[in-house]
Amino acid sequence: MTATCGAIPRWGRAACHDSRRIQTMPGMPAPMPPQPITLHASAPIPVPVSLPDGHVEFVIGDVHGERAQLTALLRYCAEHFPTATCTSLGDVIDRGPDSIGCLVDTLEYARRGRLPGTDIAFFALPGNHEQMLFAPMFNRDYPNIFFRNGGDWLKPWTSTPDDRRGALIRAAVSTGLGAEEARSLIDYGISRWRPGADGRPPIAVFRAIGSLLVMHAGIDPTAPDPVAWARAYNPLYLDDEDNPLWIREAFYEAPTPWPGNWFVVHGHTFEHRIPVGPDHVCKEIGDLRPEGHRLGLDAGSSVTGIVAAAAITNGAARIITARGGGANPGKKRPQAGGHAH
Repeated sequence: MTATCGAIPRWGRAACHDSRRIQTMPGMPAPMPPQPITLHASAPIPVPVSLPDGHVEFVIGDVHGERAQLTALLRYCAEHFPTATCTSLGDVIDRGPDSIGCLVDTLEYARRGRLPGTDIAFFALPGNHEQMLFAPMFNRDYPNIFFRNGGDWLKPWTSTPDDRRGALIRAAVSTGLGAEEARSLIDYGISRWRPGADGRPPIAVFRAIGSLLVMHAGIDPTAPDPVAWARAYNPLYLDDEDNPLWIREAFYEAPTPWPGNWFVVHGHTFEHRIPVGPDHVCKEIGDLRPEGHRLGLDAGSSVTGIVAAAAITNGAARIITARGGGANPGKKRPQAGGHAH
């Protein structure tokens, strides 16, 4: 199944790489031409999760600037699961061809609380890349690591190091938004990270329904209550990496089930670099499947051109992948390790 701009519904057509709409600045590369998107949906896979009857949780993994793939997955959700709840796991920005477009789209849908013209509720959880972008606005001690971790897409709009809001607004205008609309949307995005009187921002770092726990990176398997552990985390701080936005080996190398018997759906770590099974072999690119009580949806979009999602129901999951036409099939089975933050 392929999708191009003409096949995308009206509310999502901005998510194609349309060179007529994207403005460039001196020194910036020319916009990419539209690429066909190939969608693949698996048969239902049994998973150890309990959800209310009829509930569909459509979870989208790391996007990293692949706006056409993001839109193709949202379109698939709207067509096949019209009453679903849709949750983005974060890391919609950095490394890919259209970070600002992905950010604008997810912020707009999160502000509305649903996909326009549908009954699909929409939630945008943060990833560590959104944290690197927004947290320094409110925490001067947050490490200055955004630009060296894929954030160079924002440099052409950045006039001074302290003008991140202005840079984001100018970048949003480049997608075709009017100046006031861009300002309003970016200010909404910033407000999600603004701390309240207790020093904590309102942005949620997880969703929990039934026995399903959705967050960007994973849980601390030693925490007696993973939900309480996630709720206690303040995403304005990066004191260590064993937190809901950054944790890696301590999570996915631990045996399951976890405390509370949660089924955890996450992204963050390129799933094809995690050795699994008794032979500790990495999965082939595009082969995503549950591992015990976890399902990883980071398909390495910036390397593979694949953005993954899962439609999760009571006891089952369908895995949907959107592959860009320009994807490099590359090596079929990556080496373990080599994680990039």
